[in-house]
Parts: sequence; C-alpha cells; structure tokens
Amino acid sequence: MGFSDIEPTDGQKALVDEALYLRGRIIASYAQVEFLLADLVVKLDLHFPYLIEARIKAVKKISERPGYEVYKEDLERLCVELSLYDDLRNFMAHGFMRLDTDRRGNHRFEWLRYVRQGKDKFTMMSATTEIGRLRQAVVDISDYVSGVIRLFERIYREKKLEPR
Repeated sequence: MGFSDIEPTDGQKALVDEALYLRGRIIASYAQVEFLLADLVVKLDLHFPYLIEARIKAVKKISERPGYEVYKEDLERLCVELSLYDDLRNFMAHGFMRLDTDRRGNHRFEWLRYVRQGKDKFTMMSATTEIGRLRQAVVDISDYVSGVIRLFERIYREKKLEPR
C-alpha cells in the first residue's frame, strides 16, 4: 500500500465517487436489518442485544415461541442470508479503500481492514473488486432487505407490535 502525490484523473474520481455511494448503500442496507432484529427483541423481550450474533440468537428464540413459530422458517432464512453479507459489510464499514487503474482504463478496488485474532494480535485482511461487482452487491442486498422489510411488516401487523 502506498500513497501517491499524483492527482487522480476525472475518471478515477468518478469511480471513487460511485464506489463511495455504493459503499453507503451496502452499509445502510445492512443497518436496516440490524435495526429490525433489535427492534423485534426490544419490543418482545425488553432488552437490547448489541452484537449482531446476540440479535440473531434472540430472534431465533422468539421464532420458537407459541404464536411465532409460523415465522420460524422465514426468520431462520433471514438470519442465514444476513451472514452472507457480514464480510462485505465489515469491509465497507471498516475498511480502507484504494483504487488501482492501468493505462487501458481497467480498475480494481482494494479494501484493507484489521481483524482481531486475540489479545494484542491482529491480522490485516484484504479484498479486491471492481465497480460492476459493487453495483451487483447493492442490487443483491437491496433485494434481500426488501424481503426482510416485508417479513417484519407482516409480523408487526399480525402481532400488532406497531401502534397505528
């Protein structure tokens, strides 16, 4: 990793601007689901699970309650699918983004982030992608979130969890 004192081209700036926009869409989409998981637990159990793993565990317990077992399969699927976005979300939320381009106009984004491996031990992780894959990731996570919102709207409506 290095820093350059060469001014980026307009094309490079446009790629970075779009990547930052897509990054925000990915983070915001994941946050929608994080909130809904916590909201259901807060409404039903009156406690706030901070970590995503705790939220998932609490929602799975809720799905086993009488009257909520009808949602068990859908809630299980939502939790499994959310885990598919964990790495993406962590790189987007916590990673350093760098753009490499060549003279032909090809490009590659690199994300770097640290992962704690234990007390005082960290590993640098890296991932690479290009703008088309980021665009597709936004489409995929947006579709996922739309399904999650429909499920929670159904649960809230049927269980009268939201005030009218």
